[in-house]
Amino acid sequence: MKKRILSLLLAISLLASLAGCSGGGEPAPEDGGATPGITVDESKYPGLTEQEKEAVSLGLLNLDGTMPIIPDPDAFEEKYGQISMFVHYTGGRTRPVTELEIVKMWEEQTGIRFAWEDVPYDGVAEKINLTLSAAGDDLPDCFYNFVDGQSGIFATQYADQDVFIPTEDIIDNYMPAYKALLDSKTEYRLEATAPDGHIYGFPYVEEMKGLVLTPGPFEINADWLEQVGMDMPTTVDEWVECLKAFRDAGDLNGNGEADEVPLAVQFGQHDTFGSNDLFYRFTAAFGQADSYCEGNRYADHLFMKDGKVIFSAMDEAFRKTAEFFNMLWEEDLIWNGSFEADTSLYFENSLLKEDVAVVGSFSTWGGKTSINNIDVRNQYDSLPRLKGENGSTGFRLNFSELQDTSNTAITTNCEFPHAIALWVEAIAADPKLTVMSNWGTPNAVFIEEEDGYLTKPTDENGNHIPQGEFADGKESARENTTPCRGSFIIKDEYFDTVADYDAPTLLEGQKTNGKDAILEEYADNVLPKVLTTVEESSRLSQIQPTISDIVDRYVADWVINGVTDESWETYKSELQSAGVEELVQIWQTAIDRAKGNV
Repeated sequence: MKKRILSLLLAISLLASLAGCSGGGEPAPEDGGATPGITVDESKYPGLTEQEKEAVSLGLLNLDGTMPIIPDPDAFEEKYGQISMFVHYTGGRTRPVTELEIVKMWEEQTGIRFAWEDVPYDGVAEKINLTLSAAGDDLPDCFYNFVDGQSGIFATQYADQDVFIPTEDIIDNYMPAYKALLDSKTEYRLEATAPDGHIYGFPYVEEMKGLVLTPGPFEINADWLEQVGMDMPTTVDEWVECLKAFRDAGDLNGNGEADEVPLAVQFGQHDTFGSNDLFYRFTAAFGQADSYCEGNRYADHLFMKDGKVIFSAMDEAFRKTAEFFNMLWEEDLIWNGSFEADTSLYFENSLLKEDVAVVGSFSTWGGKTSINNIDVRNQYDSLPRLKGENGSTGFRLNFSELQDTSNTAITTNCEFPHAIALWVEAIAADPKLTVMSNWGTPNAVFIEEEDGYLTKPTDENGNHIPQGEFADGKESARENTTPCRGSFIIKDEYFDTVADYDAPTLLEGQKTNGKDAILEEYADNVLPKVLTTVEESSRLSQIQPTISDIVDRYVADWVINGVTDESWETYKSELQSAGVEELVQIWQTAIDRAKGNV
């Protein structure tokens, strides 16, 4: 595309110079600027490229918020070619991106027909790095998505290599929906701003009424409680007594087998928002809440106190929690598959799929919705926040509703960055379009009611029923109608006004677990998910997984074998050798710098 534009400009320049020699017209600009006679109001359209100025003047590009952005795609592409866009296949997608229904909707609304570089998911991180490292003319104009949760890492890594353009001025001048978003919560702009003070690309925000700020619902079998003559527990000790009653009661599910499991948990698994591993949830009951941020990827076991970063997994409360779970193990209350590495054997994919209740108490991201059979599901209620000896259950979840910082990132090769920005804005500013762009379309994922509200149809067991050509379940209805995970803004109120998703059931369970009190209690203690420098990221990638793995390894040993003074001291020594103090200092530096940048 650059070569085509350059040839065009050279031809125009030659004609203009010839006209100048014969005494007519203006001399061609020596800096390769816009075509003579073409003017654009800079106060209305600040920061445009020369190609954008020309396209606006020729009526080939609308940058005032009017749709379509490109009113005549054929004419635009004949003159400038297509804008190129990198995208990768999400896990369940089997169709080319151009065949996805939502992509067709985008084209119809905006007039932009991207030249998609559609890359399989396997090896996508390597492909992205190779593409970015090569740079030059091989760069696409834009990246639609990166590896989940890592867009900011890529953008920051290549920011000083002149690969991505800063977008904060574009946001402020052309994107009112995104500007309002970044101004709505202090942490959004804090987390979206790179160490050099710039914002690269456009973030993905999914508020979901705070669902991602606490783990999934913690459940107990209320029918079993009734059978053993016990009330809903309110303390940790009462809950343990309920588990013992489940263990001793015999055939509670009435299937004639001794298959009842008092407690199902998945130790050391970096599952969705720390939902399946209950270890974290109980540390606060012993005096110091642990923290979690999805395994080795971010900042496990770190929190803020009086502006200082603290490592929580060396606190005495952590040891007491290990002793507590060892007691549960010794009492034969914990499922013996709790350390299973095979995901197909996780209790969420095995025990909870039985046609009878097998588990007394558990936690997953989906809570009771993880149970397929409606009769079994209806036996469970969410537990209240349990009181312990030095506090109540609940942990700090170092996660943000700004889930990716730079999901759509524009490269320095792009001649039409403002067109891409307005394309992103058009999707984000349309509640229904942004919901469908993330979760899928009607007649596939949703049914559209007469008033336009999107409902998620379910069978008699409350399980989602794909629609239309996806009804047989052979293809993912969501991933084969939308590329998912772009730069979207999904607000809390959309669950009331746009779409019925899984949020209400999950939210109800989380609130019963004490969600509101937990968020208020830890509001000032959560570690913000700020972006780090290339050097910091490189060092974190070395020490942070090692430290998380040490913690997981010792937890697994302590649950089964118990904690001794010797093992506790050895554990702390290993963490020191692995660089836990350096880990804390890196995050402290990054957070202090980020606060200074906004």
